[in-house]
Amino acid sequence: MFRRRVKKAEKPSFPADIDGFGYVIKSDGSIRSKEEDTPYNFEVIPKDRPYNEARYDAFIALIGDEVEKRLQQEPLCFQKTLIPKGAKESDPHTYIYMTPNALTTTDKLLFLIPGNNTRIGQWSRRVMCDESIMSGSMIEVATMAKDRGYETIIFNPNGIYWYNNKAWEVPPLKNIDFITVPENDSPEAHCHYVFENFVRNTKATRIAAITLGWGGHCFTEILNKNFDFLKDRMQAVAMADSVHSRDLVDGSDKRAWMLSHAVNWAVSQQARGEIIADTRFGCEVLSSNCEIADFTLPSSIKDIVKFIDIKMGDLKLEIEGNGDQEEEEESELTKEEEAELKEHLSILSVG
Repeated sequence: MFRRRVKKAEKPSFPADIDGFGYVIKSDGSIRSKEEDTPYNFEVIPKDRPYNEARYDAFIALIGDEVEKRLQQEPLCFQKTLIPKGAKESDPHTYIYMTPNALTTTDKLLFLIPGNNTRIGQWSRRVMCDESIMSGSMIEVATMAKDRGYETIIFNPNGIYWYNNKAWEVPPLKNIDFITVPENDSPEAHCHYVFENFVRNTKATRIAAITLGWGGHCFTEILNKNFDFLKDRMQAVAMADSVHSRDLVDGSDKRAWMLSHAVNWAVSQQARGEIIADTRFGCEVLSSNCEIADFTLPSSIKDIVKFIDIKMGDLKLEIEGNGDQEEEEESELTKEEEAELKEHLSILSVG
């Protein structure tokens, strides 16, 4: 009896650059097709999900390269730092990004913790493809931070799986031997490592954070172990779609701190900025007026930055200071904005 040999399907190959995919990154950061000026089309071959996913992954990898390139270029000038400390390129390692004076500034520091399944420097692949690589990545936030005089540290809690001589955001799909990066074997362990070895060593006197999704949980884990440091220097934590739990914050002192220093912007159909009655988080929860989680952070970024400005004392200083008139006009709030902020921040006063 003859057996028919089943020919293995060839692994599809994809273009080596964004242009080869038929797309261009426009000056505003939006990704659009060269022919139709439309966002990325996921379903290239109808009903062939494996192919479409493989193509999307290859495309997103190129977008990730572009994001990291822009983070390292002027004007942001982020520097790549290997971890664990002392690791060489040939050793199992991951990495973070820091601005040049992140550890030496005596003024303001911002650190950024993303959610799950994203490459370093990214908030949402979907937002990058649908809207802009600026808002879908951390480029927009980092630019705002730089304009406000911050140094910045970008955490990398997903890039912890080491195989094929590289750190990846997910374990291998096939039967490939892999390890986790030493001292960074989980998102929580990575965040602890970065905080203990970098943030705690900074000379910054005012610190803020922006977290997304699981990054909010990672922050509360940091809070539990580093409250002695945070209670003196941390001024604000802006969360988006956080999955942290008040019950996992240890002690009434830390819970009181969360109540007065943190705000979580959540998926909700309520008007943007309305307070959501939800005690699970142990902090004020505000509506993003978004139904899709990916868009919560970019749609709320102006409110998030304003919240941090107020908690850091910068917005008040600009309004009351004697800077030039143009800067003061940009900083002034309307009566409606003042009333809204008083309502939202009534329980958030540092006192």
